Amino acid sequence: MESANGSMSIERMLHSMDVRQKVGQMVMVGFPEPFDGELPSGLKQLLRDPGVGGVVVLARNARTPESMKALTTALQRTARSAGAIAPLFIHGDNEGGVVMQVTEGACAFPGAMAIGATGSTQHAYQAAYVMGCEALAMGINIVSAPVVDVNAEPDNPIIGVRSFGDDPDEVSRLAEAMIRGFRDAGVVCEAKHFPGHGRTKYDTHEDLPTISFSRDDLEKVDLVPYVAAIKAGVPAIMTAHIVYPALGGPQGVPATLSPDILTGLLRRKLQFDGIIVTDCLEMRAIKDNYGPGQAAVAAVNAGADIVLMCHTLAVQRQAIDALVAAVEDGTIPSARIDESVRRILHAKMSWLGSFERAEAGYGRGLDTVGCKEHRLIEQEVARASITVVRDHQGLLPLAPSASNTYVVVYPSTMPLLRAEDVRETVSVLGEAVRSRCPRTKEVGVPLRPTAEDIHRAVAAALEADVVIVATSCKTPADEKAQGSLVEALMETGKPIVALAIRNPYDLRAYPEVQTYLVTYGYRDCSIRAAAEVMFGEIRPQGRLPVAIPGMYPRGHGVQF
Repeated sequence: MESANGSMSIERMLHSMDVRQKVGQMVMVGFPEPFDGELPSGLKQLLRDPGVGGVVVLARNARTPESMKALTTALQRTARSAGAIAPLFIHGDNEGGVVMQVTEGACAFPGAMAIGATGSTQHAYQAAYVMGCEALAMGINIVSAPVVDVNAEPDNPIIGVRSFGDDPDEVSRLAEAMIRGFRDAGVVCEAKHFPGHGRTKYDTHEDLPTISFSRDDLEKVDLVPYVAAIKAGVPAIMTAHIVYPALGGPQGVPATLSPDILTGLLRRKLQFDGIIVTDCLEMRAIKDNYGPGQAAVAAVNAGADIVLMCHTLAVQRQAIDALVAAVEDGTIPSARIDESVRRILHAKMSWLGSFERAEAGYGRGLDTVGCKEHRLIEQEVARASITVVRDHQGLLPLAPSASNTYVVVYPSTMPLLRAEDVRETVSVLGEAVRSRCPRTKEVGVPLRPTAEDIHRAVAAALEADVVIVATSCKTPADEKAQGSLVEALMETGKPIVALAIRNPYDLRAYPEVQTYLVTYGYRDCSIRAAAEVMFGEIRPQGRLPVAIPGMYPRGHGVQF
């Protein structure tokens, strides 16, 4: 078969394929093993039969730019040798911030809420452009970003800092800029999670949530950024495994499996003509309620172009066989399959070109990944995002000191210095403080510290002149546990600087703290920028992109 950039038209390519090959183009798979130079045998079989159209790559498969490029090259070469009609979509969940795959040697960038704190479309564009360029250099040609969900629920356990904020118009404005950045880099991007994942208290990896707002309310909040993304030309949209009764369809059926939502709303009303990709069908919201074959068939009949299953070979095989059988027995009309395959092939011709181009990193060398120019942009965005929420006692800026003792208390999500650095068990925050105050002691604690952990931290704090405590809460249970830690530290009477390195809502758990900053993520660039703000080397610029209920409004930020 000819490659997608050959003389064969899309229609000729389509007519040259049998049902199984067409279904293969509509399936995107992943695998659990680390890549060691040889693709897993089960994955190689899927690349041959039926010839899956896409592969999800994750940190568990490759952790460095070099290993990721080796993996993506092996994937494309295997697909080509198996007679694939077009290059693979190689899909990376690269949002920036807390959701990135390759972080060793590559730019991670602050995530969406940090960009929301900057309020800058320039920063949004630059972050997307650089992440897109680096993804392509590693062979990743479709990025699962931006998240355009409106995080209007502070107790949302899965979106949070992955969202730009709680204002639909601001989310739209920054999402449009990121879509332009990814497009100009040449990478396919994917807005998610349609029709909106920002107002649930449940994680679809674990549960099947229901969002019960009225249709009018959903249109005024959740759908606004998707309308903007479509207008901006977003090439792909990912679905949500959430039930939306107000948007129609059978009771209890999630958006991923709902024709009313995917075809009626997204295709017809919103006039989206790009690729609809399901979120992973192995998430418990789907897995616990549907079999893999049933879910895949329902998703395609609902209007999905690509079904994503990124864990289990047996599940992937079941889904593929079910899709083929459903076409053969008429459960899925063949025209429905052809419609999606046309769309997929058109996107591959438009964005990916030839196998040679895919294997060569789309003209971008690995030397661009994590290069000095990109690092400077990454740090600039991080610096603009750090938000001082309060400093009631004027503790900031801290003064560098060779004599004062600082104690840094940090949770298990805090990044450590890399193995190749001198002190591989030292946290990035601890080292940043120690470089300014040599008498710095570190105390690491779990995300839910025990009484013994709190006792260790308090004992260290009693010997300190200043205590810096980082919190990283994802759920109310995390907030309660880490709040107890901060309150115990406050009882020592020592000056306390609290630094939320994930969600800005942590302050609810320790509302009496006098100095509070937010980084919106725990990547190195954000932690180092926070240290620069705390020690007065740069002025704080960030403003809250969400309200902290009952405490601070969106847009609040202390300047000094």
